[in-house]
Amino acid sequence: MLNGFVSLLSTLYAVLAVAPYLTFALFWFIIFLILKDKKMTTRFTMDITTLFLLGSVSLMWNKLFHTQFGFWLIVLILLIAFGIIGGYQNHLKGETNLIKVGRLVWRLSFVGLSALYILLFVVHIGKNYLFST
Repeated sequence: MLNGFVSLLSTLYAVLAVAPYLTFALFWFIIFLILKDKKMTTRFTMDITTLFLLGSVSLMWNKLFHTQFGFWLIVLILLIAFGIIGGYQNHLKGETNLIKVGRLVWRLSFVGLSALYILLFVVHIGKNYLFST
């Protein structure tokens, strides 16, 4: 029973992570129907889509560079960014609000992973086109 549920979740994640921009649009419309607030809907959808971008970008990284380190590299970069931004906030205000730092890092990772997704997608197409002999 539990195996089937985990398999279903895994398949659902894989399907949604294949095209994160379509996933973003799908979730945006669904969440907008519920919340009726464009700004809040966009932020919430960015947070959800980041999960799918994380898997998608790490998989493309692994395939392109023949490694298994893509996911952990992204996690390492996120942790370093969290430490730097948290340290900066602590320097400015004398205290660190972990929720705000986490939200900022997560939303910045959406922007960075989106750009990296496009870049890796183009590089994969170019690699497959050039080396398709």
